[in-house]
Amino acid sequence: MEKQRLQFPKGFLWGAATAGHQIEGNNVNSDWWAWEHGQMRENALRKEGKNPAQFYSGIACDSFNRFDEDFGLAQYLNHNATRLSIEWARIEPREGEYNEKALDHYEKVLQSAKFHGFTTFVTLHHFTSPLWFARKGGFAEQQNIDHFVRYVKLATKRLSQYTDFWLTFNEPEIYSNLGFLRGRFPPQIKSVRIMLRVIRNIISAHNLCSEYIRHEIRQPVSIAYHLSDLQPTGFFGHLSAGLAHYIANRYILSRTINACDFIGVNYYFHHHIGLFGKRGKSQSGHEETDLGWGIHPEGLERVLTSLIKYKKPIYITENGLADAHDTKREKFIKDHLYFAHRAIKKGADVRGYLYWSLIDNFEWDMGYGPRFGLIAINRESLLERKIRYSALKYGEICKNNYLEY
Repeated sequence: MEKQRLQFPKGFLWGAATAGHQIEGNNVNSDWWAWEHGQMRENALRKEGKNPAQFYSGIACDSFNRFDEDFGLAQYLNHNATRLSIEWARIEPREGEYNEKALDHYEKVLQSAKFHGFTTFVTLHHFTSPLWFARKGGFAEQQNIDHFVRYVKLATKRLSQYTDFWLTFNEPEIYSNLGFLRGRFPPQIKSVRIMLRVIRNIISAHNLCSEYIRHEIRQPVSIAYHLSDLQPTGFFGHLSAGLAHYIANRYILSRTINACDFIGVNYYFHHHIGLFGKRGKSQSGHEETDLGWGIHPEGLERVLTSLIKYKKPIYITENGLADAHDTKREKFIKDHLYFAHRAIKKGADVRGYLYWSLIDNFEWDMGYGPRFGLIAINRESLLERKIRYSALKYGEICKNNYLEY
């Protein structure tokens, strides 16, 4: 069958995303760094037969020092956009003490991004917080919202010259769930009540920060929402799927969308929902990533078309897979772009695609095992960067602004 050429809109943004703690290294004043080195974490890993040393972020990818090298590789791959995060724990390592050297550093990072020709998306909170903030209760305490707002005002004012889009939070749905309900992420709390409080305070924080960024900085702002495709299984699954969809995809979105100039979409998961919200196994034989996550590109089209009603620009701010041997990544990207293009044809105002991630990184509680990067990092050879074949194929799409499918 002859391939068709699927043209993307003029000015479409192509690139990849990263997060500070996952690539920079030595984020020593953060709650995540403290948690990684905490006795509870180390004991839990040893109980599972794992070596705690393999789950420290440590130097990460040393992108704190090698950011220009990484941007240069992305430019070589024909990217015209990048998403990164700045670390609050570096900028305000102690309450009320702002580190000018950290702000200077991020200014240089963004200057480098601009030098390499990128439109920049900057995330202000990507899962990590200063340790002092966490010790005060973090987002579980309403009075702490002011601390975050002050940091955001300072950072956006200082870095706005080199920033095109702001994202206040990355995946508040996941942050609140894994940190305050399921207890996988720090602070490892398991409480519905506290999780709901965290969600409420994050919503308030976003809305306050958005007002400042929109009216004082005069730049577009949003959240990188974690949106999944949830499909009903069986007769009773329709009710359960509707409820799950509201909780997972719509609760935070519906309360923040009026304070967003665009919609950031992080898409990874498709779930079959049965009775009482129980997740069922897909019967359609989808391939899986190295982490056992089902690959379901069709779900991206449904997620994107569900957002048409908001009449706002949409940017896919994350979409990727763990694939150490690089056998599935090329097809993964092309398949997801095919369904993104279908959504565009149906009226979704999708204006960019940022693959997760530019380089192999520290994958939170899973350490360095999962390999999401377009660029491989050899941790046994001075963190050598090596471009994967799939990255070159994605780079052709970026250059041409069309997909042959």
